[in-house]
Order: sequence, then structure tokens, then C-alpha cells
Amino acid sequence: MTGFFLKKVFYETWDNILLLAVLNLGYILLLVLLLALPMLAAYSPLLSLAALCALIFLFFLYTGGVARFGKELLAQTAPSLKEIPAYIRSTWKVSFFFAGLSSLQILVLLVGFPFYLSIGGLIGLTAASILFWVSVLWFLISQWIYPVRLQLADSIKKVLYKSLLLFFDNPGLSIFLGLYSAVLSMLSVITFFLIPGPAGVIFAHQTALQLLMHKYDYLEENPSADRRHIPWESLLREEREKVGTRSLRGLIFPWKE
Repeated sequence: MTGFFLKKVFYETWDNILLLAVLNLGYILLLVLLLALPMLAAYSPLLSLAALCALIFLFFLYTGGVARFGKELLAQTAPSLKEIPAYIRSTWKVSFFFAGLSSLQILVLLVGFPFYLSIGGLIGLTAASILFWVSVLWFLISQWIYPVRLQLADSIKKVLYKSLLLFFDNPGLSIFLGLYSAVLSMLSVITFFLIPGPAGVIFAHQTALQLLMHKYDYLEENPSADRRHIPWESLLREEREKVGTRSLRGLIFPWKE
């Protein structure tokens, strides 16, 4: 599945490269505002802290809209950039919840990590290690939150529950997706976060769940099937036909294919 996932994400990203670049402009603006916070802190530390909290919430609100846009792209409904405000409104609850949890995580890391390291010794190192790995675990689980919200569940409780289930049922895929997201983020530095950028990462998360759902549809129809041996080749046959194959010429000049 992972090989086809990479192929599908690449083709879909290429087909929507301009839309993703425009969506990433919103993230670039938030990054510029974040970089301006030290100047604000020189005048008012309290105001800069409030601004940081506001930026975190804006980031997740916007991400909710981008995630919904990505979901519509996958459904091939030809979404418009004008619909982003409506998409943000449709996901604001999970975005606020996600922002609150992430803010708490950042606070715990900023305070707890230096504190435990300052203690030193086995106890301090163990506590810092636990804090680090819990944060990594949360990062891997959180990759599923927006895809689950937009493809499977509405309530925050169900979103969290199903995100946890997806992670523990698919730990290998979750780790792969986390590494893939990290690589995409590093590559985005070359293009100043225009391509693939955060929007590309979020789009990849939506694609991962869309493909993964073929597994659960199959298991629902075949409850006695071996969960460790999923026939991905047959399950993704229709998806493979839709994606097809392209030459280098076809990627650059699709109208000539």
C-alpha cells in the first residue's frame, strides 16, 4: 500500500500544485507573524504570549479548512479557494480542541523538558525521555485527527477514539506517515514552504486514510479474514486504474498524452 500511496500523493500533488501553493501562502503568513513575535516581546512579554496563543489557534483553524479542501480534492468535487472560510467553520470545533491540546503539549515541553534535564541523573533523564516519547506518540496519533474528522466522525470524542484505534491498529503505517511528513516538511524549506508545504503534508494524511479505508471495508465484508494479510493488490485495483501511469512528458505536458 505504501508504494501506491507515494505514487498517488505525488500525482495528486502535481495535478494540484498551484492550488497547494496558494494554500501554503496562508501558512507562510502565519510563519512571518511568528518570526515577528520576538520584536513584540521586547515591548510586552505578556502581549507576545497572547499573540503566540492566537497564532496557534489560527494555525489549527486554517489547517482545518485546508484539510477539508484536501478531502474535497480527493473526492474530485473541484473545490474553490473561496470555500475555505466555510471549510474552516465546518471544522472549528476539532480545530479549537486540537489547538488547545497542542498548546498544552508545547507548554509541557518548554517547561518540563528543561526542568527534568536540569535534575540530571537517571531520574531526570528517564523523565525527559518519557516526555519526549509521549510527545512523539501524540504526534503520530494526531496525524489521523483531521482525516478522521472529515471522513469518519463528527464528535471530538469519536475523532479521538478512532484516531487512537487507527494508530494502534496501523503502527507501521503511522510511523511511515510521520517520517514521510517530516521529509516533506524538510524538502519544503527549499521552496520556502510553497511546495509541498504544510498543505501538501495535510493532503497526504487525507490520502492515507482514504486508501486505508479499503482495508476496513474489506474486513467488514470478510470478518473472518486474516488482518495481517490484507489483499492490497486487489483492493486497490480500481484506485490504480484511476491514477494510472504517466511519462515525464505526460507530467509536464498532460494535454499531449
